[in-house]
Amino acid sequence: MEKKRILLVDDDPDFVEAVKAVVTNGGYDVDVAYDGKEALEKAAKQKPDLVILDVMMPVMNGHEACNALRADPATSQIPVILLTAVASRVSTSTYTHRDMLESKADDYIAKPVAPAELLARIKDWV
Repeated sequence: MEKKRILLVDDDPDFVEAVKAVVTNGGYDVDVAYDGKEALEKAAKQKPDLVILDVMMPVMNGHEACNALRADPATSQIPVILLTAVASRVSTSTYTHRDMLESKADDYIAKPVAPAELLARIKDWV
């Protein structure tokens, strides 16, 4: 059986490496992108089974990237989980809870997340 492929998108290299290790140890193949634009390019090319997407990123934020994934017929059916610290930073960022509710993502997980919770949520979608 072929491993499911996850595209992990976050601009924090240390966070990416930590989450990549958890997800890889959970039995998935993991590709990485460091901003929304790179995520769109990789998703179109690699057709992952799931995209885990940070919100606060340079170049193109996670909401913009998620909406672009949904708008493209080639990637519109790929499940998207937003994994972000926005909920704890609403008062200090330009992002709001309404952004989360209006997002076209399939799921939302607040950082930090326990490895077991992250793997359980991934399993829900792939």
